Amino acid sequence: MTRADLDAQLRQQVRYCLTSPFYRRRFEELGISPDSVRTLDDLNQLPILVSPPEHRRLQDATLERDGQPFGDFLCVDPAQVVSVSSTSGTTGTPVLYPFTASDVAITNETWARAFRFIGLRPGDGMIVGFGLSMYLAGVPLVRAGEAFGLRTVAVGAESGTSKLLRMLAVMRPRVLACTPSFAEHLIERAPECLGRSAASLGVEVILCAGEPGAGLPAVRQKLSDGWGGARVHDVLGGVHGVINASCASEDYAGMHVLAPDHCVTTQLVDPATKEGLTVTDGTIGERVKTALTWQAAPPLRYSVGDMYQVFTETCRCGVPGERIKVIGRIDDLLIVKGVKVYPAAVKDVVASFVPQLTGELRIVLNNPPPRVVPPLRVTVEAGVGVPAERHDELAGRLADAMHQRLAIRPQLTVVPAGTFERSSHKAKLIEVAGG
Repeated sequence: MTRADLDAQLRQQVRYCLTSPFYRRRFEELGISPDSVRTLDDLNQLPILVSPPEHRRLQDATLERDGQPFGDFLCVDPAQVVSVSSTSGTTGTPVLYPFTASDVAITNETWARAFRFIGLRPGDGMIVGFGLSMYLAGVPLVRAGEAFGLRTVAVGAESGTSKLLRMLAVMRPRVLACTPSFAEHLIERAPECLGRSAASLGVEVILCAGEPGAGLPAVRQKLSDGWGGARVHDVLGGVHGVINASCASEDYAGMHVLAPDHCVTTQLVDPATKEGLTVTDGTIGERVKTALTWQAAPPLRYSVGDMYQVFTETCRCGVPGERIKVIGRIDDLLIVKGVKVYPAAVKDVVASFVPQLTGELRIVLNNPPPRVVPPLRVTVEAGVGVPAERHDELAGRLADAMHQRLAIRPQLTVVPAGTFERSSHKAKLIEVAGG
């Protein structure tokens, strides 16, 4: 699709969005004429129109007033909503994502692009170990896998570690789909649950999503080694036509944007001023997305607070087009003596010490982020079999590595392997004392 085609699709989508009361109201409040948004460049001049707090407020308002929980930026009759996914709701009311039949088809199509891109083929077996209950990488992924022709086994994280490992041993799928932290946990538990290693189960491809671990070199290497040389792919998508996937490049080069015809995902704003940024190779900013084909409740200049790095140069794998790297969430940013640090960067340094460390960690704060009264306190697990008398030495070496790579010198504590509870969902890296 050419740039002119994308601009035409944007104009059509803006007109479509203005059939909803919310978008009409917002354009009027801001004094924006719909006719002024004619190109993607024009789009980048608009402010953020929707964010999760506003999304929740809209949901609550229409539920109270109209008996439907999708907000008044829903652009279809609620009777046309055939499926709903949501966020976890751990930080408030879950944000709902409604799908029409057309939206389901778009999701199936975009996931199919990712499947082909990472080398999957109809007939491959895939065990889905993401949470199935309402999550975007749950039922929508299962549905898309079946539509593509994968032999999809929806075990789900809710089934627990032992059952998922037993199903892996019985089904012998080519593909495992789960969070990076759960894939790490399965490596640890396989000998206990099955009497054999995860590397012996024949998994060739690990499809990771939900957290930035698969984009961290040390974590990728740990996963590949633990699963017998499996290829690890970082994938992001599931709603609004968003789909991105990392290539097979030995060095992580970000996720290739695979559906620019369905959703604008590489427009960035300054996280402090919210002003649009001119994107060149390597630009970092807060991602703002706009769906170009979504029907139900299409996002138009919507931000969930993710920080992206966008790459515009051709990837070393030879595939042209934009790529993105998820840096972290704005609300996870830590500022230590003026130095900005994301938990994912801390995890990458810790993971580089495996097997001397397990790779598990907790960042302990006295107050909610971003500002941290130094030193930053980090607790990590020693590797299996590492004696207690080595803990101080490991703490010193890890502190030196963080100082060299992140420009901070944390207060490190090393605890025995197995101290931290493992999760089948997203790993919790930050703990706020008393929170």
